[in-house]
Amino acid sequence: MSQPKQVVIVGGSYAAISALKTIAASTKTQLSITVVAPSTKSFFNVAAPRLLVDPSLIPQTLFSLEETIQKSTELTIHESRFIHASADSLDLDQNELTIKTSDGKKEILRYDYLVIASGARSISPAWKLNHEKDYQYAVDEIEKLSSAIKDASSIAIVGGGPTGVETAGELATAYKNKHITLYTGSPAPLSAQLPNHSKSTIAKLEKLGVEIINDQRVTRTSTGVSYDGKSKDYDVVLEAQQLYPNTEFVPAAHLDSSKFLITDEHLRVPKHHNVLALGDVLSLGARSIVDLSYVQKPVFEKTVAREIGGDQRVQLKKYQRAGSVTILVPLGPSGGVGSISGWSVPSFLVWLTKARDYMIPRAKNLLE
Repeated sequence: MSQPKQVVIVGGSYAAISALKTIAASTKTQLSITVVAPSTKSFFNVAAPRLLVDPSLIPQTLFSLEETIQKSTELTIHESRFIHASADSLDLDQNELTIKTSDGKKEILRYDYLVIASGARSISPAWKLNHEKDYQYAVDEIEKLSSAIKDASSIAIVGGGPTGVETAGELATAYKNKHITLYTGSPAPLSAQLPNHSKSTIAKLEKLGVEIINDQRVTRTSTGVSYDGKSKDYDVVLEAQQLYPNTEFVPAAHLDSSKFLITDEHLRVPKHHNVLALGDVLSLGARSIVDLSYVQKPVFEKTVAREIGGDQRVQLKKYQRAGSVTILVPLGPSGGVGSISGWSVPSFLVWLTKARDYMIPRAKNLLE
């Protein structure tokens, strides 16, 4: 009997889990699947703004990665295992991934197929899992910030994208007596994601008491922030303005100028079609759960069927960013702003879909 093909998946969040489930379900060729991640649990980071207000919800957003992996392959012909480690280096010509465990030991994994779904991290570990540390690092930061926010009189939020805007809405609703300032770093809140909703976003946030400062690039200081030659002190500063791809282990020739992974339109690394990618790590991706689920995944399924499943009859699908925007941005628990396939949706629908519970009850379906 021939030995099963070796598949290695780098990452432990939604993209990696989605890749695992896709591979396990879409090929009849027996595989030995290894998932490598620095965290033993996956984290439903969509709910992070709500967790800062109510950290008691944290346990509902964490799921055992090892259990998820076992469940994904238990009724299939495949075998699977989890290795608690971070990716250290990659030799694409030799099909070798070097990993590093938490105690510093290194090990070489040889693969027939590799899936890079290592994601991206934020400046603050409160928003996303770290690329080298276990989930407790993020949990500790959320709990620390939550406590500091309770005690604070003044709070600065740096970043005018969905994370910053949602956090401003959550904090302003929960703590009406605190001075909360949102520095967008752009012409208006959500100007890149929902430009037609910027005015209504401003109106809703200002009604909650949030001060909004646009068009200023802010630098964090030891006591607050500085911008335009001025400085201002705050009790708490929350940075929600940038993502960094977890690609330090990938050779630089395969990364773009921002260090995101370069792939072809079928989500394969050029000249190395046995290396696939999925999620926030992609250079061509929109870096949203909607893009991953509804745009990237159908492309990935076809590529897996052809490259890993070996079915040359499969017609590959090309990745193309959605021409219309789908995004829901809560502005507190009672509603928010949003768009589905380019159509504006009422605040009530934002409440019904996301704002009331931040989709925490549905996290299990995504991460288990």
